[in-house]
This record gives sequence, C-alpha cells and structure tokens, in this order.
Amino acid sequence: MIRLIQNDQLYNNDIRAMLMAYFPGAKIREDVTLDKEDCRFTCELLFAENVTSIKLYGKEIKSDDVLTKSVPGDYRNKESFKNRFKSACYELMVQMTGRELPWGDLTGVRPTKIAMAKLNGGASAESVTEYYMTEYKTSERKAALATRVAANEKRLLDDVDARNDYCLYVGIPFCPSRCLYCSFTSYPIAVYKDRVETYIDRLCTELKEIAGRRENKRLIAIYIGGGTPTSLTAPMIDRLLGCIEETFPMDEVKEFTVEAGRPDSITEDKLRCLKAHGVSRISINPQTMNDDTLKAIGRAHTSEQAVAAFKLARSCGFDNINMDLIAGLPGEDAGSMGHTLAEIHKLAPESITVHSLAIKRAASLKLRLDEFGESIHHDMDEMLDMVQNETERLGMEPYYLYRQKNIGGNLENVGYARSGRECLYNILIMEEITDVIAAGAGGSTKLVYPDENRVERIENCKSVEDYIERFDEMLARKNNI
Repeated sequence: MIRLIQNDQLYNNDIRAMLMAYFPGAKIREDVTLDKEDCRFTCELLFAENVTSIKLYGKEIKSDDVLTKSVPGDYRNKESFKNRFKSACYELMVQMTGRELPWGDLTGVRPTKIAMAKLNGGASAESVTEYYMTEYKTSERKAALATRVAANEKRLLDDVDARNDYCLYVGIPFCPSRCLYCSFTSYPIAVYKDRVETYIDRLCTELKEIAGRRENKRLIAIYIGGGTPTSLTAPMIDRLLGCIEETFPMDEVKEFTVEAGRPDSITEDKLRCLKAHGVSRISINPQTMNDDTLKAIGRAHTSEQAVAAFKLARSCGFDNINMDLIAGLPGEDAGSMGHTLAEIHKLAPESITVHSLAIKRAASLKLRLDEFGESIHHDMDEMLDMVQNETERLGMEPYYLYRQKNIGGNLENVGYARSGRECLYNILIMEEITDVIAAGAGGSTKLVYPDENRVERIENCKSVEDYIERFDEMLARKNNI
C-alpha cells in the first residue's frame, strides 16, 4: 500500500498515474491515520502559492532520509506549473527506485497529441523527437515512435472532414467466456442466450434512431466491437448487418470493421456472412500464441485454433486482417513474446495491435493479484520493442498509439499496419476530431464541438439488462442532446 497525503486535488490524476507506473496494481490510500509502517512509502504533497513541497519517505526508501523537492511558483497556474511539478515528482521517483521510465514523466492517454500539434504547426520530425526527450525525459525510441505515429495519423486524416464526417460504433457485449484481464462490458453468451434476440431488437431500434438524426452527416467508418461480435450466431449477425445496410447510407463508408476476436467463436458461415455484407476488415485476436498462457487467462482456444481461424478467414476472401497481442501476460517473458511473434510472422497479417497489460479495477486479474502478481514480468518494454522490430520486418508502420490507466511502466498500446490497411476508426476514436456515435450496451458517444474545443460524452447503459429494460429512458437522454 502507498500512502498519499496532499492538501489539494488539482494534480491528483497526475501523481496517481506516476505512482501506478512504478507500482502497478498497488493500492493508493489517502488516509493520514494510516500507520506509515503498514505502507511501502508515503508521498506527501504540500501545495502553496509560492513554493510546493514534495516528500517521499518510508520503508521503500533505502536510506533513512526523507527525499524532498521544492517546486517554485503558484501551483494554481497549471499551464506554467504542471510540467515542472511532474518533472520534480519523477526525479524523486527515479531517485527512490533507481529506475527511469521509457516515457519519462509524460502521463495521459494520448502522448502523441503533443507531436500532432507541433507537426501541424510546421515543426520538423527531428525537433519534435528532441522536444519529447528534453521536456519530458522520454527515451529516444519512445520519442521517435510518438513522432512517427503522429506523422502517419496526420497523413491519414487529410481526407476527413472533421465537421461533417462521423463514425458508428456498435457494441455486442457477449463473449464465449470472460478473460482474466478484461474489464469491458462483456457477458457470457451461454448465460444470456435468452436475451440476445431482445438485445438485437433494441439495438436495431437505436441504430434507426441514430440514422434519422445523422441525415446531413457522412458516415465514413463502422466498427462492431464488444465483447465478441462473432459470439452471435450467423443468422443473428446477418440480421444485425442487414439492419445497418438498410438503415445507413453505405456508399461513402471507407472501412467496415468487425471484431471477430476470439478464434473459438469463428466459423465459416459467420465469416461468409460478414463478407456478404461488405465487412472489409476483421480482427482475429490470439493475444498470445503460448497455450499455457491461453489456459491461464481463460481463453477457451489454442494457438492452433487461432492459426486455423486466420487461414479460414483468408479462404473466405478477407485481405485485411488484424491480430491483437498483449505484452506482459502472467507467466510470459521476452522469450514467450518471441515465440508468439515467430508464429504471427508465418501468417503475415495486414496489421498488428499490441497492448501492454493493464491491471484494471474491474478485471478478475485485479482481484487475483496475489495469485498472479509474481508471474507478471517487468520486461514489457522489451516485448514492445520486439513487436516494433517484427512489424518493421512485415512492412508495417505505427499509425495510432494510446495508453490506459494502470499499465505498468506507463507504457503504451500501438497499432501497426501495412500501407492502406490502417484502421481509420482507431485513429478517430483517439484523436476526437469527429463525432463517434455509439449504439449498444456500454457504448460511449462522443460529440465533438471544434469551435468550442470540447467533447461531450453520452454513455449508454452498461449492463444488458439495463440496456433492455431502460431503453426508452436511455434513448430519450441521447436524443435530447
């Protein structure tokens, strides 16, 4: 446990992100009554108008000294103070742990936002890379990666009309089973089999409402995710895709993605149904090609099934297939990732998305950390480098990058793709420059107001039961906005 003491919450998210980067999964408690002997260490922040004091002390610190830093300036002026404060906190963490982070003191979900702004302002790629390294103390490799991603995003967004284009997300919250690390809205389809048809009824109604309110906008990307959309039967998939085709103008849709996801949910009749309805991109997500790991994380398939599903998709005519991998799964090290990449190389997918393991609050892994914590290795960044090197051999470029809370080492998720095979939806959901309208349980709509520099979010009900039973209420709230 880590004890956090602060007299103001203004930088609460920043300090917590940094603490979790160093100590993933650790509990952070703001309770001055805690006995410091029960804590690994205490982080004490005393904010003041002129000088802010930062102190670290406790068992984790090798000496008996209190590690301290003073940051001059008025902490209420975030524009001038924030980076200096984070830099001082980071320097103390390096001093305490002896470890530097690949992203330095740069926190936040979208580290490429900085590069995008600078490139749009006419800065050179070299100067942007240097800026990351000097301002945020990032490694050269991460700085260069962020810059490359931003440059590729900038190129891919040239044809997007930010004011008039939009994307559609359709959520299918069912899976064959729930994985150890998963925190998404997801329900075992065998348990909910009697509710699936009713769910699709509601979903089609919502899709028709959305289409009626988007008549003057251009739909450019559709993404069906979850959950595992292919946990539905082929007739259910056919019904849903038919509803989308009949409801929305499809003539200017640039891409149509379906998360086939779990190899154990993929069948030939489902793939042929997707193909017949014009789905242009699918994901087949093994996460790892090591069978012992698959069993440990609750994936009810083998690496052999992943290969078979991929080859089946090829035989059905899919020429744009993504594969998701996770770096840092329990029991895996760099050697495990090397085996996975060797197997993926044989398949030669058009894109690879690698996620750093995040220990999420709603995931079973968080609750079972005592059981699995010792088997989670801390060489995730080495694994990410291996993926980057492999994707280069496969002729891919990094095209989107983001982070989640509670990733060890404050690391990243990256999408790599061959030219022309990038997923535009992935970029737009991150960059927040166009509306993303979400349908289905757990969907989060983002309405972008560029003139006001703000994004308004509308959350759908998360649970299947609430989505069905409170549908009219949810739809009314959405329509009012």
